[in-house]
Amino acid sequence: MDRETCISMCRGLAKAYSTGVRLFEGEQLLFYESVSCMEPDPLGPFLAQVLEAPARAGVITTPLHQFYGFLTLREGWRLVLGPTCMLQESGKEVELLLAMLKVEPARRESYLRLLRSAPVINGDRFAWLLASLATALSGEAFPVEDVWFQIRPASSRAQVLSDYARRQIEAADDPEAARTVEQSYAWEQMILSYVENGRTGALRELFCAPPNIVAGRIAYDELRQSKNMGICTATGAARAAIRGGVPPRQALGLSDLYIQKLELLRDVAAVEQLIREMLLDFAAQVEKLRCPGGGDSRFYQRCARYVSENLYTALRAEEMAAALGYTRSYLCTRFHQETGMSLKQYIQREKAMEARRLLRFTDQELGQIAALLDFSSQSHFQTVFKKVTGETPMAYRRRTRGAEQDMSGIF
Repeated sequence: MDRETCISMCRGLAKAYSTGVRLFEGEQLLFYESVSCMEPDPLGPFLAQVLEAPARAGVITTPLHQFYGFLTLREGWRLVLGPTCMLQESGKEVELLLAMLKVEPARRESYLRLLRSAPVINGDRFAWLLASLATALSGEAFPVEDVWFQIRPASSRAQVLSDYARRQIEAADDPEAARTVEQSYAWEQMILSYVENGRTGALRELFCAPPNIVAGRIAYDELRQSKNMGICTATGAARAAIRGGVPPRQALGLSDLYIQKLELLRDVAAVEQLIREMLLDFAAQVEKLRCPGGGDSRFYQRCARYVSENLYTALRAEEMAAALGYTRSYLCTRFHQETGMSLKQYIQREKAMEARRLLRFTDQELGQIAALLDFSSQSHFQTVFKKVTGETPMAYRRRTRGAEQDMSGIF
């Protein structure tokens, strides 16, 4: 491989992975490109370790829990990628690195922001990337197991577990922080329940007056934080849509498309807007499935909206027909023709779905929920709920509450 080809490949890697890419011939730097344009190069203090590493391909772990990957392209030529996103927020190691790089005091804050905005490429991903490149360049299989590690990624796992234990202790001393986590989880589950049940109207209302929830910190850069939250939301929404009946290939494909769109955005507000649009899109996919004809009929949409907005009333066919400008006979006949189910069955299903939300997210007694949704009695409510969902209201509550308690231990 000649020099121009090597540099062209390096430039492509820099753009593809949004991290620094360097090409060395011996100790001479032939090429360096970084999307973040970090000067001086943060690799500096670790350069000797990378160039002297006794392997064809490998990963170096820094005291800041960053990764640098390297690959020998030919005799004396070494490709170096990194750094990745660091796991530690601050401390003596950060100050030491800034001092070693001789970053001027006036530039330290901006340089640190650039450093923290590095992409997330963990040791395992680096290993696969390097093994794939080595295989492509040599034409011979390069097993990922042959990628050398200065420090095995397991040590980072120990650090993560240590940080997790520290956060648990801090949370125990800070009840407000614990409540914030619980509220955030409840908010997330409510949104996903609306997606699962195709309740686009309820989602729009929720977005108009969202609660003041502080999300967990999963990146050091605000834009990266928003994108990471969007990726998590896309994953959860896709699975909620699948539970709502959307085919897995369709839901997961839609999730991938939105994640790709998120990565192209350069503004936090734009990312947040796209997340809202994505959730509404997933909910709409489920909503369409509620009508076998595809849910595109204006008649069906009007009926579905009326039912959604009046779930806490008796929802009688006569009153609904009058409100929509139809006769009772026309309403019931056409609804059955378009959906394959009677209006009564549809109303019972929607009330049961709303009851699931109340059972999961509130402490209302069964009798209270039955009265709120205007069932004639608690017994009637329980009969309808089991007919629609396949389990009793209390069985559903125990199952979902138990799952949430198991999840709460993770946080």
